[in-house]
Amino acid sequence: MSAPDPGEAPGHSVRVADAAPSSIRWLPVLVLALGAFCAGTDNYLVAGVLAPMAADLRVSITGAGLFVTGYSLAYALAAPVVVTVLRVRSPRRLLLAATALFAVVNLLAAVAWAPWVMAVARIAAGCVAGIYVPLAAAAAAGMATADRRGRALAVILGGISIATVAGVPLGVWVAGLSSWRMAFVAVAVVALITTVGVALTVPAGEATPVVSLRQRLAPLRHPPVWLGLAVTISAMTAGLMMFTYLGPIFAEAQGVGAGHVGTLIMAHGVGAIVGLWGGSMLVDRFGARPVLLGALTLFTVNLTWQPIAAQTLATTVAFVTMWGVVGWAFLPAQQHSMIADASPEQAPMLLSLNGSALYLGAALGSAIGGAVIAIFGADRIWMFAICFGALSVALSLVRHKQFRSDDRQLSHAVADR
Repeated sequence: MSAPDPGEAPGHSVRVADAAPSSIRWLPVLVLALGAFCAGTDNYLVAGVLAPMAADLRVSITGAGLFVTGYSLAYALAAPVVVTVLRVRSPRRLLLAATALFAVVNLLAAVAWAPWVMAVARIAAGCVAGIYVPLAAAAAAGMATADRRGRALAVILGGISIATVAGVPLGVWVAGLSSWRMAFVAVAVVALITTVGVALTVPAGEATPVVSLRQRLAPLRHPPVWLGLAVTISAMTAGLMMFTYLGPIFAEAQGVGAGHVGTLIMAHGVGAIVGLWGGSMLVDRFGARPVLLGALTLFTVNLTWQPIAAQTLATTVAFVTMWGVVGWAFLPAQQHSMIADASPEQAPMLLSLNGSALYLGAALGSAIGGAVIAIFGADRIWMFAICFGALSVALSLVRHKQFRSDDRQLSHAVADR
């Protein structure tokens, strides 16, 4: 499972009503997904170059893992504040600014000469990604009819999942040819290409009203919202606890070894693409709740297999592939669940909060995983991941029990306001 997500804009840049029946405006959606690919590659790239980065910057493996924590915390906590302070009414203008700035901060990471410089670059990148990805997903959902929103959201998230199957291994390959620094240069180049693509293809849309931070956080007063966010946080904590330290976990495993970490990352990414697209189609057909519960349950059960799977390379590849499938199938279901009964005005704010929850879970996962390695060793991370996976299932069951009545109250409250 990996991280990522929708809705920082206070309103959709393109209205669903303007789209043709059962359609999606694919070209701008694909361009927006390219930006999500940058954000996904940038976040998970550290997992692939953890060892050489740590050696070059003279920090421990767990210390280098904190660069993931810094990025994720900035995405989760700082981005909503930044976008409120900026008070930009045009989603398209903010998308352009975010992609251009993303290129700049990745170039800073590429030339980082000390840990504090890398920390600044990672925090800045997290802020920018936290602005871009939710806004891009909200815009993509606005360019699709209601029965295609699941697929539109899946395309944006697909940019992040493709980063695990192609972007991260490509970054590892680039790092192997020269250094880990060139991997960040490559991300910056793709960010610049995205900037041009957004300028040429994404419609300007209508100006949107400025939304205060208090209004953005208002949905947190309602139990179905904060319970849903708790599901996201716990599930992502379990997934990123494992993914961030994939190298240390399997480098010394009897049947794997450090030389196969890139293969495992790619296998996880392949599973992620299958799970993301399959999960989105299941959501469109059967609804979010059964897909969400099923994916979270299978994800947690699959984690229990990790110690046995690590005995051979083949079983380890099967393990990480299934982990990718069920882990990523959870994301479109959870996003759809968060906005299923929300008003059009409220949906972007809910997606924004869910995006922050995704990366808060990623931050917790990388931090807790590092602490587990330091105290118990990398071969014990799976035990803690199972606990958080089981918690996500339990919280989802509690939320779904009162889902309909509580969400109706929330919609009425927004309408009255």
